[in-house]
Amino acid sequence: MELRTAKDVVVRRPPGENMPTVTVVAGGEEDGPGVGLARVRVPVGASMPAHRHNGSDVIITPVAGQVSISDGSTSIDVTVGASAVIRKHEKVSLRNSSDEPAEFIVSAGPADFIAGIRQWPEPVDN
Repeated sequence: MELRTAKDVVVRRPPGENMPTVTVVAGGEEDGPGVGLARVRVPVGASMPAHRHNGSDVIITPVAGQVSISDGSTSIDVTVGASAVIRKHEKVSLRNSSDEPAEFIVSAGPADFIAGIRQWPEPVDN
């Protein structure tokens, strides 16, 4: 058992403009757990283009706001109190088209997706 605190997290943002900020809480590090956990903040109007999750099944659970997730043919709105399950083979895009920032928890197993996030650049605020 171990406790992860603010000093243990890694903050990353994918390349591009108006992208979400991802705080990696656990997983994806050498000798780390087999599952990963991250907290994602999505500003109003921010989106992520279609992507896969590096061989991880992912569960997205909003804690504030809402996000729309699309696989190209179907779109779902995920709000507080609901969760979206995205299978490792699915390619999805994400958008916050609401009028408030969104924040959600991502759990990933295995932690391969989280390992990929750790390779993203650190955010640069202008």
